[in-house]
Amino acid sequence: PVIASNPHSPTSRQSAPRPHLRSLLAILCVSGVSFLLALSSHQSAVSSSFVMSSTASEPSEASMGQCSLPGDSRKPSIFTKIIRREVPAKILYEDELVISFLGLPQNRVTPVQFLVVPKKQLATLEEANSCDEAALGRMFTVASLVAKQQGVTNGYRLVINNGNDAGQEVPHLHIHVFAGQPMSWPPGTD
Repeated sequence: PVIASNPHSPTSRQSAPRPHLRSLLAILCVSGVSFLLALSSHQSAVSSSFVMSSTASEPSEASMGQCSLPGDSRKPSIFTKIIRREVPAKILYEDELVISFLGLPQNRVTPVQFLVVPKKQLATLEEANSCDEAALGRMFTVASLVAKQQGVTNGYRLVINNGNDAGQEVPHLHIHVFAGQPMSWPPGTD
């Protein structure tokens, strides 16, 4: 992996396990699908597993073992163009699965704000399948790593807007990371 702006960060997957990841558990509920992300660093590489539950009665792509997007001839997203270096961005982290970069200055709502994006262009979580679990899990560990790199010490908020009703503007799955100021709950209240 490439980690920008931090010469003391490990730069290979062969680095020692990170103790702060040993017992991280996060529950994320998005679009009626519950994800339980259990992260463990018992090996030199961080391993991740997902337990998914859904009310769908038909077999999913994941259970059928289909690992590619059907005829992926879609127009490249702005994030894909950043990944390809066709559009400039301040890259904070990059490895074979994900990339993280600063959000556009005109879109920032907190002092620290960045995005974590899988390199595979998935429009929404519904396009993800079992082949994408490593990238989806890596998005969360990279969010934690980059937050620390950016000097975040007092917490941060992760947001995934999944679909039109959720306010998703770029058809490429991504995590917004907000930090650097106290935030209220629920979002939008002061």
